[in-house]
Amino acid sequence: MATWQGLLLSLSVGLIAGCADPLTAPPCTAMPFVQASVSGDTITTTTGLRYIEGAPGTGGALPWCRSVAVHYTGYLLDGSKFDSSVDIGRPLIFTPGVGTLIDGFEQGVIGMRTCGTRRLIVPPDLGYGANPVKNDSGRVIIPANSTVVFDIRMLEIGGEPVVACDSNGV
Repeated sequence: MATWQGLLLSLSVGLIAGCADPLTAPPCTAMPFVQASVSGDTITTTTGLRYIEGAPGTGGALPWCRSVAVHYTGYLLDGSKFDSSVDIGRPLIFTPGVGTLIDGFEQGVIGMRTCGTRRLIVPPDLGYGANPVKNDSGRVIIPANSTVVFDIRMLEIGGEPVVACDSNGV
């Protein structure tokens, strides 16, 4: 009996010690870019991302490496919708700079404010590139080398209290 208890104690200590390592967040890296040009209401950045500001929103502007909650709808240039967090009623939560999303989406939310809206026009090299994107049934929903468009509404920045945004973005 003493051997069994000793083995159990050794396993317990080993498991606890193995879990004692602190959890580390994935590295976050800011992608430097600035406004390169403006044509009408479309802003182009030095990385090639284009965007159109909608409602300005309120509060501070989103910096890199701060978690956000957004609603988005993604379209092809022909207007075909391929994805939407609004349709499923669940916002997308992510941290720009961690690299979990396409570069154009992560760059495109930088500078937005709570309840602000923005349309992103993402070229293939900041989007899905040369590989087509397929849905669960295997149908191509984003052809290779596609420019994609995302309409975004910023719901929350870094755990700030969620506010109800009206259709004007405030």
